[in-house]
Amino acid sequence: MMFQIVVAFTLPCMVYAAPAPASSSVSAQIRNVINGRETASSAILAGKGTAKVLLTVATGAKEAALSVLVLEDGAQIPEHVHVASAELLYIEDGAIEMVIDGKALKAVKGDAVYIPKGVAHSARPTSGVGAVRAVQVYVGPGPEQRYLTGGKPAK
Repeated sequence: MMFQIVVAFTLPCMVYAAPAPASSSVSAQIRNVINGRETASSAILAGKGTAKVLLTVATGAKEAALSVLVLEDGAQIPEHVHVASAELLYIEDGAIEMVIDGKALKAVKGDAVYIPKGVAHSARPTSGVGAVRAVQVYVGPGPEQRYLTGGKPAK
């Protein structure tokens, strides 16, 4: 004779509901979607590149900034440091040669690049490959402001 024993049990479940925002004016200050098709690009690097700044503190992005960079053949980003911001790049098209913390590196279409805050770095498109298009994110916004003001790389 065989018996089948079935054991059933339930675990306590916790449900958490996030509190409503303290003020609807907070969400009104944040632009969750930025129309990139209608955002102007700024000329950079003596006309050998463009930067389209999409997300900044001004759009409500307090923790990070996002830009799209296009660097033409012959462009050169001189060595610089972002003291308070890490930099992330996603290479959408082309190839770029970089020196990060003294190490020569190359990134191509589909690669991601991480530059910790406080680390010296420079970059230039790989010669003869054509323009480089990259999505650039600063975690700790601020350095992207140079694209809006025409200044040199910010620290």
